[in-house]
Amino acid sequence: MRGVLGFCWLPVVAGGLSAQVAPPIPALPALPASVRVAGFAGAGVALPGYAAAVFDNPSSIGPIRTLSLEASYARLPDDSWYTTGAAAARAGAFNLGGGYRYLSYQRAGPVRDNLSWLAAGVYRLKGVALGGSAKYVSLEDSLGTVYRTLTSDAGVTLAFFDIAAIGLAFQNVGHYALSGPSLTLPPSTHLGFSINLIDTYSNGRLLVTLEKVWTSGQTGRTIVGLEAGVVFGGIGLVGRIGTGPQPPGSSAGNTSYGASLVVDRARLDYAFQQRSALGGRSVHLIGVRWTP
Repeated sequence: MRGVLGFCWLPVVAGGLSAQVAPPIPALPALPASVRVAGFAGAGVALPGYAAAVFDNPSSIGPIRTLSLEASYARLPDDSWYTTGAAAARAGAFNLGGGYRYLSYQRAGPVRDNLSWLAAGVYRLKGVALGGSAKYVSLEDSLGTVYRTLTSDAGVTLAFFDIAAIGLAFQNVGHYALSGPSLTLPPSTHLGFSINLIDTYSNGRLLVTLEKVWTSGQTGRTIVGLEAGVVFGGIGLVGRIGTGPQPPGSSAGNTSYGASLVVDRARLDYAFQQRSALGGRSVHLIGVRWTP
């Protein structure tokens, strides 16, 4: 998951830990929050309608009609592991959602673990969804010091039935240190577009997504993804590929692959990245989604 799903891992900066001049850089903000997004190489801002989308764009849970649940898991080359969980539900004119992400380092190093919790609310107005979220991020270093920071995301999604969607998200807006110095969470703007080129009520599946990312202090990045497959009687297989530059400093490959086994309203997702940002070896990601 930066490993369920084209994973990107940012290296952790360990300099100055003993003097506590600055906290290490958390890896979680650069990791795709779902296996499907990992298979798209991180492009997820314009893929609404499932629970873990709340991490990429809080307004993405707006189209959910009843309930959505999602979870994922990945084991990294250095035996570290990463897991996520998310849920979203409709409540009148609003949709509410939230989730967690947790990264545990199993080998000796500057960081022991990295945790994030998020809670979001979305207001729907016809085909427009406006959302915001509060996000808690914590990191424990090898000396046992825990850094805790509160930040927020905001977004808007324009959904054109099940045909197309435009997503705009502002991530890491403002920071408030709850304990220790504030963690490094660079603000970023994500603008994306996705379109189904085949009617989703037919047996075929063909979707294209395009996302532009502007992160403070970095060069803009463009990610492109393609998803195609067949579904008969509610059962089918969908494959995907995504490619685009990964965040600076990451050794993750620019191209990722993935697939989903479709069984009625459930999805079993898989993603593969040829290189991870930790250790430079391949990563396999697995996740499940259920949206009744």
